[in-house]
Amino acid sequence: MQMRSERSGVGFTLMVVTGVALAVTGAIDPFGAFLVAVLVAAAALFATPYAFWLRVDERGVTLVRYLLPRRFAWVELRGLAMEFDEDEEIGRRRLTLRLRLADPPGRFAGPLLGKVPVTREDTPLGVPPRAVAELFAVFGERGLPVEEAEFADEVLRVRGLPQLPPLRVWAAPAEGAPGAERAYADAPGIDQEADALPPEIRRPRQRGRREYLLRRAALADRVFLRDGDGLALAIALRAAEELVTYDRITVEGDQRHYVREQYLSWRTRRP
Repeated sequence: MQMRSERSGVGFTLMVVTGVALAVTGAIDPFGAFLVAVLVAAAALFATPYAFWLRVDERGVTLVRYLLPRRFAWVELRGLAMEFDEDEEIGRRRLTLRLRLADPPGRFAGPLLGKVPVTREDTPLGVPPRAVAELFAVFGERGLPVEEAEFADEVLRVRGLPQLPPLRVWAAPAEGAPGAERAYADAPGIDQEADALPPEIRRPRQRGRREYLLRRAALADRVFLRDGDGLALAIALRAAEELVTYDRITVEGDQRHYVREQYLSWRTRRP
C-alpha cells in the first residue's frame, strides 16, 4: 500500500518510457502514443491501490513486493508497528505500517508494508481500503499486538469487521522487570523533565499522546521514589493505569513495572 503521491514518480516514468517507445517504433500515430502513455500513468497512479500482496496461512505470512516473495513464520512475528507522521513534501498526514519481527528486534526493524493517508487528527481518512482492515483483522485473530488499536478498531468498524480482541496479559520477563535505578539511569533530572513535558494531550488520537502518557507516568513514579508519600504514590499508580489503559493490556502486579520497562525501551530507541 502506498499513498498515490509516492507513486507519481513511477507513473510519470512509465508514461515517458511508453510514449517514447511507441513514438520511436511507429506502432501508432503520435497522438495515439500520447493517449496510451497517459493511460499507463493513470493506471500506475490510480488503478493499482496496493504495492504488495500479503498471503496468510496456518504456517505464517508471505509478503510479495515487486514480485519477490518473503516468508515469515508466525513465531517470527511480534506484531504490527504503526507510526503516524507527516509527508513534508505535500503536507499531509500518513500512517506507516511495518511488520514487527522477533529477530532482529525493534519496533521498526521489520519490512515496510505500506503507507496510507490519514486525517490531521490521525483518524481514518474516508473509507479505508479493505486490505488495511483485513490486515488488522488477521493480526487480531492471531493474538498479535497492533500498536494503534483505536485506529485499527475504527477501520474495522467502518468495514464491518469484528473489533480487535483484548491484548495479551503483560507479565514481567523471566529475568524480572527493570528496576527503577536501571530504567531511569539516563533520564533527565526530575525538575528538568517536568519542565520539558508538553502540555496534557487529551484527544485519544492526537499525535504524541502515548509518549506523553509514558513520560508522565515515569515522572510520577520517580517523584514517588524521591518523596515516598502516599499522595505521590496515588498519582504514580493513576498515571501508570492510564498508560496501561491506552495500550489496551492487562498488567499482572504493580503497573509501574510496566512503565519502567516501556520507558527504558523508549529511551533506548531514541536517537
